[in-house]
Amino acid sequence: MELTFFQLLQLVDITINRLESVFQFWLSATFAAIVASHLANDRLTRAYASMLTGLYLVFTFSVVVRMMAFRETLERYFLQVAEMRGDSLGSSVVGLVNGSIWATVILGTIATVVFIWHSYLTARETRSSIDPVVNGPTQDAQS
Repeated sequence: MELTFFQLLQLVDITINRLESVFQFWLSATFAAIVASHLANDRLTRAYASMLTGLYLVFTFSVVVRMMAFRETLERYFLQVAEMRGDSLGSSVVGLVNGSIWATVILGTIATVVFIWHSYLTARETRSSIDPVVNGPTQDAQS
């Protein structure tokens, strides 16, 4: 079954929207992991930091696989559109957008994992440096 030019354009639009939706979902989860590790850093143990990192990395892997599938589908649609038009639809803007998305995912994932562990280590240092005898009320302060 051959698709019409209009149908292909609709499929391109739907695929781009799905790709953007998956990317936005990943971005929301990334900020959620950062906020969670920041706000709960006083309760962030090594086990919790490890679980948060593991879950985040598995989630990111899942998102990357989905994005790769949508990207492959989008490339097939672009090739079919180019065949129908009789030209090469090699747009540098598409490559730039694709590169910026992958750069954001890679750098964002690294930064998020670093932030989770930074929150854990900072909280651990803060907890170990607090000495209740030194920081507690003294006799002179009550006078």
